[in-house]
Amino acid sequence: MKKRLNLPWQDDMEYRVNEEYLKPYIEELLEFLDGLDYMNNLGFAKRVMMSQELKANNMIEGITDDLSLIDDVTSFLGDDISEEKRKRIINLYYGYQYILTHPDINKESLKELYSYLSEGLLDEYGQKYTGRYYRTRPVYIRKRSRLDAYTEGVPVEKIDDYMKRLFAFLNENDPANEMEAFIKSQIAHFYFVFVHPYLDVNGRTSRTLAMWYLLNHESYPYIVFNRAISFAQRDYETYISNSIRRGEVTLFLKYILTQVKHELEKEHIIHDIESNAGLTLTKEEHQMMEYLLSMKGSITAKELASFYNRFNTKKQVGEIVEGKIDPLIKKHILVRKRDTKKMISDGTYNFWLGINPELIEDSPKVKTFRPQSFI
Repeated sequence: MKKRLNLPWQDDMEYRVNEEYLKPYIEELLEFLDGLDYMNNLGFAKRVMMSQELKANNMIEGITDDLSLIDDVTSFLGDDISEEKRKRIINLYYGYQYILTHPDINKESLKELYSYLSEGLLDEYGQKYTGRYYRTRPVYIRKRSRLDAYTEGVPVEKIDDYMKRLFAFLNENDPANEMEAFIKSQIAHFYFVFVHPYLDVNGRTSRTLAMWYLLNHESYPYIVFNRAISFAQRDYETYISNSIRRGEVTLFLKYILTQVKHELEKEHIIHDIESNAGLTLTKEEHQMMEYLLSMKGSITAKELASFYNRFNTKKQVGEIVEGKIDPLIKKHILVRKRDTKKMISDGTYNFWLGINPELIEDSPKVKTFRPQSFI
């Protein structure tokens, strides 16, 4: 039985969700999180928000700023950073500060949040046709170099009513638990993209709105959803388009539930490694371990460096090995195994990588990744 969500889709129809279909995915994620209290606190949420999630929220829009640049901008350093780069980072930083301190989600507060997220990023057309609250002209969302009719925003005359329905959906009933809050946050995330109330910066606003709702209801582990999307971005676009076409959010929610579990499993593995090593990884070391755990099979240093370059400002392979991989080897987190027959650069052979076997616990909680395969 599909449940109607009281969120308009088209004509007199509303979006639906098949709650029964989602039950096994919800139960699996809840079972995984049971007892992992170190993820269920505001400190965890803030740590991932202000580095990995900020990066990933922009990454979904095709922006590959690395963590060192984000740190420089949010620490008000780096005079040589272009104004465009600075804005796309600092706007999210201020937006995240706003949602941490302003719990009410309504028409006025969303307007304030959007003013932080869009400041200095709208072109002349976007500025001219942004009204007091929402856009005043149609919007067409370009997807992979073509116009996709299924991701066209709703007509201007319907935006205010549809957004009122979204605020009512978020505020009419408090969620019974953290998982219900997570599901509602992702329905809101999806529905905001469907409405597309602005001419630009809709994606980042939709995901920040979802994060806002999670913070309000202390659903802290699920904050990693931007990062989860960034590792499976093509699927993200596909599930949004298909859900808009079908008027049903079930498969989009399944996708989000599955990807978030993957990221939380990585967090759990890295947490165990840190505990067993008796140290705390830096943000960039944590990120490199995420990348390693996102790959499959035996991995070389060059392959890990290439994976890094997919998500960051591109660097030479030798620079990545020296600056990002070698520090983890020196800390005995990673192990340099045998050399390959190919070179990274003149005089330097590529080599196979593994995680230090003394730091790995084969946790029964982890179903997607088998850490032992990285030894």
